[in-house]
Amino acid sequence: MEAKSDRLNDDSKDAWSKVLYKRQPFPDNYVHTGKFLEEMRKNVNTKIYTFGQISSAACMVSHQLSSVMVFVIAFCYMSYGWLQPSMLLLLILPLVVIGYVAFRYLDCSNSWEHYRSDMKLSGLVVCYSYGLSPVLMTLTQSVSTDTIYSMTCVMLLAHLLVHDYGTGASAPMVSPAISMNAAVFAGVCLASRLSSSWHTFVTLTCGIALLVFLPLLRQQLADAFCAGHIFLAVPFFIISTILLWTVSAVAVTLFVLLQVTVVLICPYLYCRMQCYKNNIHGPWDEALPDTRAAPQTPDEVLFDHHASSHHSTAHMSKTK
Repeated sequence: MEAKSDRLNDDSKDAWSKVLYKRQPFPDNYVHTGKFLEEMRKNVNTKIYTFGQISSAACMVSHQLSSVMVFVIAFCYMSYGWLQPSMLLLLILPLVVIGYVAFRYLDCSNSWEHYRSDMKLSGLVVCYSYGLSPVLMTLTQSVSTDTIYSMTCVMLLAHLLVHDYGTGASAPMVSPAISMNAAVFAGVCLASRLSSSWHTFVTLTCGIALLVFLPLLRQQLADAFCAGHIFLAVPFFIISTILLWTVSAVAVTLFVLLQVTVVLICPYLYCRMQCYKNNIHGPWDEALPDTRAAPQTPDEVLFDHHASSHHSTAHMSKTK
């Protein structure tokens, strides 16, 4: 009798089905011991990246580091008197025009409305920057230079941390608004240490062009061409390295080591550590409803057609 009851219990457990709409002689928290681990899956949605893909994506970070370094070097050159602000502005303007034309060409938006709105926005930025330059120059006059430089470093670091490197604004720790505001604030801090309002205006213009407008063109290149952003990352790395060499040999050594770490060492380590990924999925996960409509078979389509025809015929008969 005991063997027969055990066999009946086993049969009843085998008849258990994982549904909610069916009344079953089992408690709500019942789990079939034989099928629980059979439904476990590992690394279902895990994507394995190659070293080339990771290194190419890291070039986004490399380019932004180079842009920040070029901006800081431009400030150092004007602060030391090695570069006049008018000369820097003459260097920036043609590059901004070329970059804007390339951006509009890649964006496939060459209508007159886009040009007019962009010119209006650019005019407002230039007018506000030029008009507020005397105020911005004296805004932090009572603050010590060491504090200004510390605040600039913090703002540039925040700009790099929350910058959008092509992942989208929905990614964690990504905020284009905070990144832009941090870059502008860093430009204001550095501009306040220069000798004239004209220096302040050129510094702000340089910062906006390098840290706000140039990433937009980089993203368009990355979307239009496979690894198109590398065409900006490599020249900027070379230019920033050469310019930084004229300022400090120690700084250029640290900068090159940082770039090598970002572009080569970190992608290599990430590529090697991908084999240790072990994401498990099973019955214990939260249920996610599948809202996608299943494709209909030809029989279902024919049945729906006959049903709709019958419904329309009945409706016409009732109307008559």
